[in-house]
Amino acid sequence: MVMRKIFTLFTGLFFLISNGNAQLGGTHNYLDTSYIAPRNLAQQSDFLNNNSNFPAKPRDMWQLGVFIGLPYVDGDCPMAFKGAGSGISSYAWGGGVSLRKAIGYVVSVRASLAYYNMQGLDYQRNRNFNNHPLIQQNYLTQTGGYIHNFQTTAIVPAVEALISLNNIMFHNKQGRWNTYFLAGYTAFAYETKMDMLDANGAPYPFQTIDVTRPRTEIRSQLRTMLDGTYETVALTNDRRPTLGNYNLRHSFSAGFGFEYRIAKKTSLGLEYKRIMTRDDYVDGWFRQSGDLVNPVFTSEWDNIGFLSLSVNQNLGNSKRRIPPLWWMNPLEFAYSELNNPKHMKLPKVKLDDADGDGVTDQFDLEPNTPPGAPVDTHGVSKDTDGDGVPDYRDKELLTLQNCFPVDEDGVGNCPEPECCKELRNRLDSGGVVGNCRITDLPSVQFKAGSVKLTKEAQAILNSVATQLKANPTCKVKVSGHGASNKAAQQLSWDRVNAIIRYLVERQGISNTRIIFEYGTEGDANTVDLMGTTEEGPNTVPAPHPNLQKLK
Repeated sequence: MVMRKIFTLFTGLFFLISNGNAQLGGTHNYLDTSYIAPRNLAQQSDFLNNNSNFPAKPRDMWQLGVFIGLPYVDGDCPMAFKGAGSGISSYAWGGGVSLRKAIGYVVSVRASLAYYNMQGLDYQRNRNFNNHPLIQQNYLTQTGGYIHNFQTTAIVPAVEALISLNNIMFHNKQGRWNTYFLAGYTAFAYETKMDMLDANGAPYPFQTIDVTRPRTEIRSQLRTMLDGTYETVALTNDRRPTLGNYNLRHSFSAGFGFEYRIAKKTSLGLEYKRIMTRDDYVDGWFRQSGDLVNPVFTSEWDNIGFLSLSVNQNLGNSKRRIPPLWWMNPLEFAYSELNNPKHMKLPKVKLDDADGDGVTDQFDLEPNTPPGAPVDTHGVSKDTDGDGVPDYRDKELLTLQNCFPVDEDGVGNCPEPECCKELRNRLDSGGVVGNCRITDLPSVQFKAGSVKLTKEAQAILNSVATQLKANPTCKVKVSGHGASNKAAQQLSWDRVNAIIRYLVERQGISNTRIIFEYGTEGDANTVDLMGTTEEGPNTVPAPHPNLQKLK
């Protein structure tokens, strides 16, 4: 009846929690610094700035568990779910509490404190009178001997390591199940008693029990006969340590379990473990011979088995701590970055252009174009008038067809008109430029959060200024990146402004030849420069002056 009530309680608790079940959520965002302990912030900062490949380990929750189950002695006397007497003490049961903390994603440590009430009830008579002087005194002359029974109560503190088997998975995300093995130390403190005398202090008439009947009938007759007082304290090894009335055994425990996550902070567990006591006195039966002169010890130690069901609750603020690490699959973050990069610093795509004509090698039909020669979209030297002489060698760019054929300099056989002569003179003097020939300018790199020009950046800008002075009709577009928030936009503006001020104030470049652009998509720590003939503003008001770093 009592165990039925306990089972009903756990069943109701399971359905209550299941009905309030919430979505477990996705993988943890390892970029979120709010989950990092202060001592690990330096490592997290290096990771966020792409100076390290490894994010800091996030803080995770502790787990508090409450468990109840069936303990039993695996010894010489068969265990019984129900012994003699009435009430909860007549049943085999155990319960306790535990506290568990993850060491890593695989290993966690659990401390627990349990109470075991274990029953044993044999179903056959024996003559092992050496197990206790009272047994020898009262049953030596009784026909057939006695029937062994015992009740062992134990206080069981333990510290164990749990090894999770299925949270780091390469092909699936973490599910609701977690399987684990456990091993550790248990301080097994026990007291064993036997029911050998009735309420009047007389021996029980075990000879009246028909041991040829089925086992269930034999035990039913014994429960009717025994009063369940367990008045006889069993013998123990007096050379082993004690703790008050309890015998203390330093033991090794091992087992396995399954845990099922039913909510963000709640899980159910089913576990079996064994405690190796190295003691043969736990069930009060340690002799196997009825020979009073040459008694023989039993061949094996008594070990403890415990099958339990637990309800576990995670402890901690979910805004500062993630669920216990054994519920997390750290590979989810790595795989999500491979599939949809959000943190990886991807290099700019740079395609080979061996001849530097602005057309990449895989599309260039003329791979050896001389430097500075204008080309078409296929990388072939332009021939504006179609006279067979490319423009970079053609001294007469617009030869009329009726003046063909031309000489090796592209000059036709017609007299040169005055208009063309004037055009050629202007070209020779640099008065007319159709396109800006500055096609490739280097980018300027800034340190994270800084607007200061490094020596390397100044050297790059000195080179840019030299090219601008050599191409007086070219302009330069200065493009800053960073548009994710107000601070990033203002920082982008400050960096573009610092470069323009350097070119104007230190290198003497007119601000009319500079186009101001900021807050575009791209690497926030990079400012790109590009030669152009397009028009654009050379100054732009600061978007967020209150965040401005340079006044």
